[in-house]
This record gives sequence, structure tokens and C-alpha cells, in this order.
Amino acid sequence: MLMRKIWCGLGVVALSAGTAAAQSGEAGEAGEGGEAGTPAAVAAENYFGATHKPDYPFATALKKVLAGENGEGGIGFSSGGKQFVINALTDKQLKASLVGNTVRKDQAVALYFGADGKVEGWKRDWAKADMKECPTALGGNYEIEHGICYTATVNPVVGSYEIKNGTVCMPAYSGKAADGRGCYYLGFMGKYVIIGDGKRMYGSGKDLVPGKELAAFQPHLH
Repeated sequence: MLMRKIWCGLGVVALSAGTAAAQSGEAGEAGEGGEAGTPAAVAAENYFGATHKPDYPFATALKKVLAGENGEGGIGFSSGGKQFVINALTDKQLKASLVGNTVRKDQAVALYFGADGKVEGWKRDWAKADMKECPTALGGNYEIEHGICYTATVNPVVGSYEIKNGTVCMPAYSGKAADGRGCYYLGFMGKYVIIGDGKRMYGSGKDLVPGKELAAFQPHLH
């Protein structure tokens, strides 16, 4: 059975859609209190790469995340150490997490998944612009950063979605009609949602907030 895992190694983050056994490439390195290959070294290696037991059942941890609490004992992590391993969400977990809620990051993306099987939201693309396009330091569709004005093109993401095979299939994450549709894996990295298609990740971590929240800025709960 294919397993989907998100691997977070030292300086590397990748999404894998196949079965895998994480190897750090340093299994023979001496652990504290012993040389490489000794029982003490093996014990240390096993400890730091040990399977992670979440502090709460998924449903309980999800409620806490939606309430604005932080991390919840590593919701989503199945092991942690030299490589942090995150399971992509199952169909059941995707439904519990997404339906009736919004995945969003201020000025970057917002996606609301309705109980009617419709997704509604937007994805912003940013580009340099003339300073006259930025009347203040920060607005919904403009921002001055390091003395440079940037403006956003808002691409709507609207259509049907379907949760199947551990993915959510929907209009392309880019919001561009020419890109058609895509199927995406989601996982939790602490309190943040990460999105990938099995080949790449899309941006940085995003918030999961209850209800429909599609404004450019969302008051932060945490």
C-alpha cells in the first residue's frame, strides 16, 4: 500500500508519494556514550529517530489547532530527530480538517472548502511595481519591502473539490485557468498546514482557521 510522507531533513524539505524508509546517511555516527555500531550508539540513534506518539488523538489535536492553540505535541509527525517525518493526511483526516474551514496565509493564499463540495478562494502573485502603486507601506494588494513596491495579481480559485486517495483534487493551486486542476497532499507541520503535489511544496506553512475567512488579512489567533 502506498504511503505518503513529508520528509523534513536538515535543510531539506520534500514531499514523497511512495513508500520510503528514512535514512539520514549518518547511521554509523557515534552516539553520545559509545562508538559507532555499539549498543549505546544504536540506542542513541533509535532515540533521536524514534517514532513519535502524538500527545492527543488527531481529532482532539485538530480542535485545539482550530481554537488557535499551538503545535499540539507535533500533530502530523510520525517521527522526529535528524529527519522529521510527517504523514500526509488520510481521506478521513482531510475531510475533518478541510470541510467548513479555510487554509490561508495573509496576502498569499486563502482556500475555503465548503460542505457542498465547492472550494472558493484566491492565490496572489506578486511583482515589482512603480512606487506610485504603493500609497502606503502595506495594503491588501500592495506592499513596500526594502524600499521596493510590490503589487499583487489576485487569481481566483473557484470550483469543485474532491477528497480521494489521500489528496484533495481541485482547481489548480495557482488560480490560473490554464493550469487546469491538480491533486494535492496536505500535512501538518506543528500548527501549520503544508501543501504539495508529490513533486514540490507550495510556499511556506499556512494557517487552518474555522469557517470562511477570505480577506487579505486575518486577525491572528496565535
